[in-house]
Amino acid sequence: MEALAVRPGGVYLDATAGGGGHLREIIARLEDSGTAIGIDRDPDAIAWIGAQISRSAATVILEQSPFSRFDSVLERHNIGAIDGMLLDLGVSSRQIDAQERGFSYMKQSDLDMRMDPSAGFTAAELCARLSEEELARVLRTYGEITNPMRMARAVKACGKRRPLRTSIDLVTCLRNEYGPSFPVKVIAKVFQALRIAVNDELAELCACLSLAVSKVKKGGRIVVISYHSLEDRIVKNFFRDGEQGCVCPPVLPRCVCGKKILLKRLNKKVVIPSVSEVENNPRSRSARLRAAEMVA
Repeated sequence: MEALAVRPGGVYLDATAGGGGHLREIIARLEDSGTAIGIDRDPDAIAWIGAQISRSAATVILEQSPFSRFDSVLERHNIGAIDGMLLDLGVSSRQIDAQERGFSYMKQSDLDMRMDPSAGFTAAELCARLSEEELARVLRTYGEITNPMRMARAVKACGKRRPLRTSIDLVTCLRNEYGPSFPVKVIAKVFQALRIAVNDELAELCACLSLAVSKVKKGGRIVVISYHSLEDRIVKNFFRDGEQGCVCPPVLPRCVCGKKILLKRLNKKVVIPSVSEVENNPRSRSARLRAAEMVA
């Protein structure tokens, strides 16, 4: 909230509303002339937030939408620009705790992992459809798995013997291949990799950030909380590149590229949770916050 610097009469977007915690904090800082917009890919999240948010003097807009297409939500409500936006990436606590959604490797549930349950392939379908090479690429790129080809081969072999339908099916397959003491940390990375692939999360993030610089007003803030290195690297590089102006070779007498400085980073060093915060909320331990202000 400090990074977002909410002004009482401003227009603010929580593009990954999740459980609604950040959105409620934004609303609490707005007066009747302000507007809070909450979107999420998950229709259950929007329904939950709608039931939890009490009446407010400010205008509150809730819609189901991928954050990569938040501009369509703004257009539907005749909002040309916003004063700030927040992205809290990854899977929400409510999604992790919902046994039927398949995000957790610790619970028996359908191997689904879709943030929008009505769209795309489930994780089970993805494992069945991808070739060994394609699955290995997903495990290596999104989960940073060592020797992903061996794991992909094992998963495909398990699926041929009996389709992988549940989260426990996948965990059992991995432990049959690597032994009963196969590290939970690696299992978590496998589930992360499949979740990112199922929801195309990194492409969504890149598209959203590109849109943000055209929709956030000068002086407005873009705040992103990420939870693994792949997301954080995209955000860090995007903010850093936004601070750079002309990239023409020095030998040219004048700029021909037309590149302008768009952003100013508010924290060049990533903000991480304190020890006490992690103790109070263990799920915050991998959170990384970066923020930037629009200067153009």
